Amino acid sequence: MTNDAGKKHWVIRAGIADRAGALTSIASAFSNRGISIETIVGHGTAFPGAPGGAVVVTFWCSQQDKDEIVRVVGRLSKVLTLAEHPYESESLRKSALVRTARRLDPRDVAGQQAFLTCELMEQRRGQWNYFLAGSPSELDPILAHFVEEGILTDIVFSVISA
Repeated sequence: MTNDAGKKHWVIRAGIADRAGALTSIASAFSNRGISIETIVGHGTAFPGAPGGAVVVTFWCSQQDKDEIVRVVGRLSKVLTLAEHPYESESLRKSALVRTARRLDPRDVAGQQAFLTCELMEQRRGQWNYFLAGSPSELDPILAHFVEEGILTDIVFSVISA
């Protein structure tokens, strides 16, 4: 899938039965359709009596491919609920653990409409580790700026949805 024309960024949130193989079934559905998963985050039932688990997946594809993967994932026996969102949805939140080559200041994490969560986690030997969070539309330009400036040395991120 080298041609990105017509592709959009999507997010699905699947409420799942907390049983072995749920994540594998979802990942296989994507793989079988040639859709690469960008990020995936999930959890099982952590507390007795809590609702079942959830899996949130971000990916790029055409509207037609998105409609098909939503249908296929929604039919999986371990998927109890399914919601889809365009990546630009304000109901999404993105979190990132980033390592930078310099200390950040408040101007570095001021979004266009809101300030982001920015927590210094650790600093040692010329490396600063931060936890950042906010809407993807606010956080992505800031991360892109870190790349352009050459200060982003490592990153792990995910997207979550209610």
